[in-house]
Amino acid sequence: MRLPKLLAGLAVASVALAACGTSGGTGQTIKGTIKIGIDLPVSGSDASDGQPTQNGAKLAVKLAGKVCGASSHSDACFTLASFPLDDAVNGAHDPGQGAKNVQQFVADSAVLGMVGPFNSSVARAEMPIANTAGLAMISPANTNECLTQEPPDGHCAGQAAKLRPKGGNNYFRVCTTDLIQGPAAADYAYNKLGKKKVYVFNDQQTYGLGIAKNFAAQFAKDGGTVLNSDLGGFDPGSTNDFKNQINRAKSLGADVIFFGGTTATKGGQIRKQMLGLLDVPYVAGDGISGNQFAKDAGDNANNSYFTVAGPYPQKLSTAQQFNADYKKEYSQDVGAYSAQAYDAAKIIIAALGRAIDDAGGSMPTRDQVTAQVAKTQNYKGVIGTTSFDANGDTSLKIITIYKWASANDTGGTFVDQVTVS
Repeated sequence: MRLPKLLAGLAVASVALAACGTSGGTGQTIKGTIKIGIDLPVSGSDASDGQPTQNGAKLAVKLAGKVCGASSHSDACFTLASFPLDDAVNGAHDPGQGAKNVQQFVADSAVLGMVGPFNSSVARAEMPIANTAGLAMISPANTNECLTQEPPDGHCAGQAAKLRPKGGNNYFRVCTTDLIQGPAAADYAYNKLGKKKVYVFNDQQTYGLGIAKNFAAQFAKDGGTVLNSDLGGFDPGSTNDFKNQINRAKSLGADVIFFGGTTATKGGQIRKQMLGLLDVPYVAGDGISGNQFAKDAGDNANNSYFTVAGPYPQKLSTAQQFNADYKKEYSQDVGAYSAQAYDAAKIIIAALGRAIDDAGGSMPTRDQVTAQVAKTQNYKGVIGTTSFDANGDTSLKIITIYKWASANDTGGTFVDQVTVS
């Protein structure tokens, strides 16, 4: 049957419209889909850190829904989609899996930016791959300074340059570094807890050893004594009994323990084994910020402290809507790095809008997106105002200290916040 001329014309017009996208009725045309990769540990012992962080990034993408040109091409829009992957293997974050995940992002031409990873050792495996592909990555939680900087004492040995084989920078983070976090934990232990003799444990990984060194240096500078110059290094893959080290700490007169590492690298297990042997405070970085630590430490979880490289979202006026949206979406309170992940995703989305303009209203290239992320200055987000320096580091240098109260504690209790100018 032949259509009347009017209906035939309408059919042709409909096909033409479908070929170039759909309109939301506001003069905006959806030209395709842009994906934001999210790489975090969301299974096993790291899940209590990684899952709330992933939730923050996914919420940002869901609430945005789409991204359009920022100004000159505001009618050119793309649907946004999250592409989340898990970098944990056998219950713990795994650099090899992280590398595979980034390769998967790179292979998908719709992925134009990524949020993650959570752990600095994973970042070391991922960064060269993302750099070669020009893929912008913003970490909500990496704190090892050697990923971006070369401090004057040379202890990073030029690692930052080696992680960027293509040259240029595609790596950014919305949290401050362990050059700030480690000393803040030391100052709290020495000045606020009044402790003078520390015994240190570390898991010998990028983050754990790095923060342990920074803590120890500041603790000694404050006037305290670091009882073990070897910083208590151990292999988390093969060590499960820490009682010999705990007894050594006791014999040396330790009045505080510092742990450099994560819950997945035995942070809670060490604390649990201290029960009945050594009754002193336990201090660590953000590696024990997830609820799994309290569960692992059990009856000895109380009197444990941890730092987070960022502000306390529950008290931020800028975070109140985010806190409410998060609880509505996930039926739970935000995690230690949920807000940082939300802002990381939002910064990528804002950069995408400017990159669409640079591309003349078309799908931008990864290099165009990375260039716009690098230009981020005074971004007003949930955690405050973020700017990136030439290394990709944030201008927002805030550390929050929390205390675990019991095995049933969720999220820890806020005790202090430090801002470094």
